[in-house]
Amino acid sequence: MSSSKPDAIAVDGDSALTGEKLNEFLSVISEARDFHSAATLLVAQFADTAGARRAFALNLASPPETLAVSAAVGFDDAEYPTAQISIHDYDNPVVVSALSLLPLACKDGGTIAGVPFDEWIAIPFPQPQFRNAPKLLPEAKLNRFGLPGCVVHIDSVTERRRRVGLAPAGVIILEASLTPDQLNDLYHAAGLAGPVLSRMAAVEEFRVSTDRLDQQRDLLTAIVNSLPDPIVIINSAGNIVVQNRRAEHLLAFTDADSEGRRRAVEINNLLFTSHLSKAAIGGGVAETSGSRELNMVDPDEGTDLLFEVLTHELTAAEGAHAGSTVSVLRDVTDLRRAAGELERQVQRVRLAEIDAKRERDRLNLILENVADPILVTDDRSNIVLMNKQAEQLFETSDDGDRWIRTDAVRANDTKFTTFISDFTISPARARREQMSLLIPESNIELPVEVVSGKIMNRRGEALAIVSVLHDLTEQVENERLYEELKKFSSELEERIREATTDLAEQNTRLQWQSRELEKANRLKSEFLASMSHELRTPINALIGYTALMLDRIYGELTPRQEDGLTRIQASAQHLLALINDILDLAKIEAGRMPLHLETVSLREVITEITQQIEPLVKKKSALTFSVEMPDQDLEMHTDRTKVKQILLNLLSNAVKFTHTGGIWLTATDLGDRIRLQVRDTGIGIKESDMDAIWEDFRQVDQSRTREFGGTGLGLSITRKLVDALGGKVETESAYGTGSTFSVILPLHSQPRMDSVIRQALPQATDVDS
Repeated sequence: MSSSKPDAIAVDGDSALTGEKLNEFLSVISEARDFHSAATLLVAQFADTAGARRAFALNLASPPETLAVSAAVGFDDAEYPTAQISIHDYDNPVVVSALSLLPLACKDGGTIAGVPFDEWIAIPFPQPQFRNAPKLLPEAKLNRFGLPGCVVHIDSVTERRRRVGLAPAGVIILEASLTPDQLNDLYHAAGLAGPVLSRMAAVEEFRVSTDRLDQQRDLLTAIVNSLPDPIVIINSAGNIVVQNRRAEHLLAFTDADSEGRRRAVEINNLLFTSHLSKAAIGGGVAETSGSRELNMVDPDEGTDLLFEVLTHELTAAEGAHAGSTVSVLRDVTDLRRAAGELERQVQRVRLAEIDAKRERDRLNLILENVADPILVTDDRSNIVLMNKQAEQLFETSDDGDRWIRTDAVRANDTKFTTFISDFTISPARARREQMSLLIPESNIELPVEVVSGKIMNRRGEALAIVSVLHDLTEQVENERLYEELKKFSSELEERIREATTDLAEQNTRLQWQSRELEKANRLKSEFLASMSHELRTPINALIGYTALMLDRIYGELTPRQEDGLTRIQASAQHLLALINDILDLAKIEAGRMPLHLETVSLREVITEITQQIEPLVKKKSALTFSVEMPDQDLEMHTDRTKVKQILLNLLSNAVKFTHTGGIWLTATDLGDRIRLQVRDTGIGIKESDMDAIWEDFRQVDQSRTREFGGTGLGLSITRKLVDALGGKVETESAYGTGSTFSVILPLHSQPRMDSVIRQALPQATDVDS
């Protein structure tokens, strides 16, 4: 590389670069065609001003980790400086001068790395401060570095300039010795020229980067347009911002296009827009990334096209706006057609393999399990395959009777080979003949019937002969067994027909009985439901008149009369409760207990139930009752009467089966549902009885001497009412410790009484219809 000096600006006899000459020099630098030319002009001017024979400039590379040679003058090609100096090498005076923005004068005899001079001057030049720029070395830190043979030039002007928003940019090395005034002048000129050079370097780097980006864009455009698949980039608003030629062929038209092509393009746009809308409704690209199929129309030929849409969301790291997506439409029309044809071919091959396997398994099954000897011979009458039964007739063994067996086998082989040879030259396709063979083990004659058939190729030539040897000795026995089996089969079929006829008759009777029972049960339920008023009225009258007599309306009573009336009243009330339970169950089963939905305050319902249950609790002095409700009152859209009856049934059971301890009613808010929990310390329920307690008219203790009375309908009615309100019941119990019944009801119940009827009488509708 040649480093001849360019023309420099002439200076006065004192070689000062100040005033107008400095301004003219800076103007010349700023008008240079590129950064290298400007740096070369700067080095040449400094060399002329200092009277230096050689000089070069070092600039901070990008990233700013090294000082690299950017321009040089006065060097031959062989001695042109190419060294790169790390900015962390603080033992190098060049690095110290560049990072501290302080000039240095050194006499080191050429021992400094990167400086081929014996005596030289280092003049740093700055650049405007920017983010991540190298920091200036403070003067206090300069004393830590050993700079043998070098003197740092520091004065007030220098220090003031170092602190005015500047950062290190590089350093100029001059092979010269200068006075302090000359050094100050060049340092001042370097301070003004440094920002100009930095700006030119930035402009040049931007221009190079722009050219590179343009080339990459052109290359990318060419690559994308050369792809056979349509590629579309869509912004967050759903508008197409970039598409290649193949995509334009499908989704764009010009004024010169025909009406048919325009319609096809419009259809394609509608289909593509619909696909994007479905992807957005499905959760966006992030959740639907992958492949989806899209049907489109070829605008030129009008044929259907099938594309596999591969969608990818572009991120900010990929240079895209937020929400932009790229879609690649892979034409899989031919692939799908070929895949369908391949699938059909595979199916045919699989069917053929299945048939071949079936035939092979059938042949193996025949060869392995058929009791008759089977032999396969080739076109030369040689035996190539036979089963175990044939081996016993046509193969020798190594036992003690080897010679006898060998003679028998040889005789068998001779007879069979003669038969096969005659059959081979015969034009017949099948042949049947009887012959007498010898059993090798006993040397007893075995009459057999040989049935042979030829396996022919496409040319009509015999490939092989399959022969089956039937033992005629067992033929009669087999025929007899067959006749017996046939007779037994006939008898068995007759018995089966008789049994089937009897079962059909029994099934018809059972179906009739089932319908009659269902009808009777339904009529019973309807009768009880319709007779509720007639059944309750006499008992209510009995209870009413008893109450009037106890209130002395009809006169005074003797103690014995009062005691009798009290017992009558209690028994009548108990009987009324039993009848109410039975009638409620009958109403539910008959479908005559509809829901009356209204807005209900949960706190009011619980308060009313508490007032009804507290007198029962007070009768048991060792029993306590407490209620826990949410601080905020909850409103339910439900049937007030049904909710009260559910809680009353559960609490009544708790009081009945709990003698000591406590009973707790807890209401818990579950969001769109409410949990009502009744917990007691009563006798509990055994694990084996957990299912039985929900049955109609069922109590755990079914004996006549049971301690607790009742109809056994309370829990059954409770479950049916909860089901009608759209809720569920959960039970937890430990025998001897207590029980917990949890009712979970929706805050907004829907009428479900019809489902309760269908569940209670699943066959009733069918019978009526």
